[in-house]
Amino acid sequence: MPFYKGHPQYNTGRTHFKKGHIPWMKGKHHSEESKKKMSEARKGRKLSKKWRRKLSEAKKGKKPKNFWMLHTPEGIKKASESRKGDRNPSWRGGKSFEPYGLEFNKKLKEQIRKRDNYRCQECFRHQDELYDKKGRKYKLIVHHIDYNKQNNKENNLISLCRNCHLKTNFDREDWIKYFKRLT
Repeated sequence: MPFYKGHPQYNTGRTHFKKGHIPWMKGKHHSEESKKKMSEARKGRKLSKKWRRKLSEAKKGKKPKNFWMLHTPEGIKKASESRKGDRNPSWRGGKSFEPYGLEFNKKLKEQIRKRDNYRCQECFRHQDELYDKKGRKYKLIVHHIDYNKQNNKENNLISLCRNCHLKTNFDREDWIKYFKRLT
């Protein structure tokens, strides 16, 4: 969508939304006179106590209380480390690292997909309709209903698309009950 004067600017991830850059003012800058006028207009305004405190701390070189949450490499690293492994609320005791059984192979997966008529058993989309973010087709994922990777019986396996399979990572007990009712 082109941007015209008077239309709201939506941040669509494009680089022309850099601070001080307006698409229809390309190559133009404020004159010294207009800068003075804008400065005078701001003089009567008061900042809230919260912002005055933040500005004063910034001037003194102090970091705000939640500085590590800001988008800095150190902050991102600290945030990701604080929720790793058993400190993460979704931790399941390392179950995701368990190996699959030997019989869980391409042949078995294709057999399950065929049994399910190449349709996701949750949203019923056909395998030919499935595309990833890059526009590539992908096959249905074969999901273990009881989350036991060693239990590769046909009645414990079901075909799901990526979106539906991602949902099954939360509230596992509810999904087990739900899929057991389906089979």
